Amino acid sequence: MAAVPTKPRKRASTIRQANDTLGVLVEMGFPKNRAEKALAATGAQTVQAAADWILAHVFDPDLDKPVAREYVLYACPGGALGSQLEDLWSESLAQCGRNGAHKSFPHITLCQYFGCDDGKLPQLLHAIQSCVQQMGELPEKFELNFYSSGSYIGLFLEDQPATRYLKTFIQNIAGELDSIGLKMEPHKKQLHMTLAYQFHSDQQKTLEALCRKVDAKAPVKWEMRLYSRDPRVGASEVYRVLYSLNPRNDDELELNEDDYMLLPAGEKASAESEGWYVGTSFMTGVTGVFPGNYVEKCAETDCWTMHRSWRVSREPEKGPEVPPTVGRSRGSRVKRVVAGEEDTKKYGDPVGLLDRDDDKHGYAQIQKRKGGSQAAKVPLDQLGPRLVVMIRHAERVDITFGHQWLQYSFDKDNSYHRRNLNMPKTVPIRKGGAAEFKGDTPITEIGIVQGRLTGEAMSEQGIPIHHIYSSPALRCVQTADAILKGMGDTKRKIRIEHGLFEWLAWCRDGIPTFMAPEELVASGLQVDTNYKTFMHISQMNAKERPEDYYRRSHKLTTHVLSDSGGGNVLFVGHAGTLDACSRLVTGGTPRTGQELTSLVQKVPYCGVATVEEDATGSWQLICPPFPTLTHAPNPRYDWRTMRPQQ
Repeated sequence: MAAVPTKPRKRASTIRQANDTLGVLVEMGFPKNRAEKALAATGAQTVQAAADWILAHVFDPDLDKPVAREYVLYACPGGALGSQLEDLWSESLAQCGRNGAHKSFPHITLCQYFGCDDGKLPQLLHAIQSCVQQMGELPEKFELNFYSSGSYIGLFLEDQPATRYLKTFIQNIAGELDSIGLKMEPHKKQLHMTLAYQFHSDQQKTLEALCRKVDAKAPVKWEMRLYSRDPRVGASEVYRVLYSLNPRNDDELELNEDDYMLLPAGEKASAESEGWYVGTSFMTGVTGVFPGNYVEKCAETDCWTMHRSWRVSREPEKGPEVPPTVGRSRGSRVKRVVAGEEDTKKYGDPVGLLDRDDDKHGYAQIQKRKGGSQAAKVPLDQLGPRLVVMIRHAERVDITFGHQWLQYSFDKDNSYHRRNLNMPKTVPIRKGGAAEFKGDTPITEIGIVQGRLTGEAMSEQGIPIHHIYSSPALRCVQTADAILKGMGDTKRKIRIEHGLFEWLAWCRDGIPTFMAPEELVASGLQVDTNYKTFMHISQMNAKERPEDYYRRSHKLTTHVLSDSGGGNVLFVGHAGTLDACSRLVTGGTPRTGQELTSLVQKVPYCGVATVEEDATGSWQLICPPFPTLTHAPNPRYDWRTMRPQQ
């Protein structure tokens, strides 16, 4: 039986919200076409993300070209089947190398790529939302049949209610889009999920054995997901930047570790190029040359934007097993927040702080207390719903100035010299010398301001913090210290927790050497030297998979909630911390590596995520209960630009 669909939001309301976001950007002085393009490229996450995208692409030759993004709709598996498929992707890559399936992630293709003008994106989202609500739930019986040939391995859907549901669903969407002038072509071939293709014939037996380990009848939670890509991505080979590099010549590109390089398909470095490639920066749209040994090939989907996901599988009657002491209620049942529900709508509202009344914003709905320090004296059982606040660290030195900051700022005697006003006034003394800052960077002076402003906002809204945990990374500890100072809390101590460190797969140069708590205290930071980390970095797998990272973060979160004795908790970590520590506790499943990589690029410095415990002991993602931080970038200035032209 299909579930009663949730009440659809009025079309006018959906479109008005998008128009309000666009209006804010236009009022900020951005041309309408650029604002629409930025909102489409960033998934309309926030006004800040869109503004940053425009500023980063000011030299992009395609910025003002009326080129439509390419969209596609996938049915993606989660749950136990999704986890098994993620394992398959990792194991097949490790044993047989990259094949065609590694260009993407596990999915069923529902349509061909189709174009959508940036200005019509709100109408596109509304059309899909309406069809999801009209169709109800996907039939529970979902049979996938194994198939293998000399160059292809996959799971196919035979004629069954689930197959007819998917075909009707995509036909309905195609009809809706046709009414607004968009042309979508439904997938005409037999629906299937590719497991491996474009591999050498010698690898077939190994790949087939790995693929047969996947239990096609395992429990699965299906989601409809709308993705888009820049047309340049579809016509290119995508490479991930491994190391930062400042350009030395006018034709060279600046490389940043968060960026990707787009090379025309089949492009290779010639002998004359001495290992240098010509490519386009995904983050800026600028084309130039760069060294090939600074990048590695990756999935094209790393550069995709996921606009929205809709769960169409029946919700389980009982949530996943959680330690019974989570929070203050025994036998807690986890509730997942699904796209389209009220809390997600508030949290993901791109309008944000710029045009909302305080009485409508989430942080104004939290009962304000007399201040952080006074609130901390209130008995824990009288503070209302328990909160876990997760914050990304503030601006880091190495990203702002490049890894070369070390050679410019330290002399041969290891003495530090401040070369820019935004560089730290002082840096901690480390046993291993300045070289240890390469993997464990401090934050900038602006980063200290970011942390203090965040702490002040929490204090002004009366959000008490009873327990504060930080990743062992110096940038996180310094941010946590700045937040405490902003709150006016000079007594609370920061607990250094190794389990909060970022996904270890991103530590390509090995796990950094962290400062000991005693060293951090000696540098003036409010650190608890008596706390013993629940998870030590030496016990973690340096080759952990994405699901391992999520489970590690979930294990830590549940331990802290059950061991801390109540009260609100603050985690200061990395961009991935916001999702990794909240997703499973709210009933979600681990993301794939590609999804995680794409997500963290949307988390700014001091970005905030908050989960709240309700009366039943369930945890839900909510709008941050205090204002967050937005500011424009300030690029490096070269005084030589003022010289007269020769």
